[in-house]
Amino acid sequence: MITVEHVAAYPAAPEAVFAVLADLERHPDWQADVLSAHVDGPVRQDATVTQVRKVMGKRAEITLTVAELVPGERLVLRTAPGTRPGVTQRYTVTADGPGSRVEFRLELDGVPKLAEHLVRAQLGKQVPLLFDRLGALVAAR
Repeated sequence: MITVEHVAAYPAAPEAVFAVLADLERHPDWQADVLSAHVDGPVRQDATVTQVRKVMGKRAEITLTVAELVPGERLVLRTAPGTRPGVTQRYTVTADGPGSRVEFRLELDGVPKLAEHLVRAQLGKQVPLLFDRLGALVAAR
């Protein structure tokens, strides 16, 4: 299993940051590997999110479920059991002084052993940039 964790701080209220995170159809605006995203209705527990992503240079459609939603605080997206690779994205937003802090955890299960090193290296570069772009979107609100 590959696990990537990242923490980012923003000079905005947690509610403002969470609003951008939970706008799942706007994920392509800050996640460069997400080419498009569609939610089957309002964002809610058990909602289905279909994303087209660029993965290792190829287009891939990924279906995620909103596995956990605590408005203003936590959002967990997860692929269905048995999906390979299995993906879990966990975002937790908390107050941090006058601003907010986002703790992100990504788990990828079932990545072929030969690709693990490459995937880890790519994510190590990509994830901090995603959260820089998220910060720009939050600031523009």
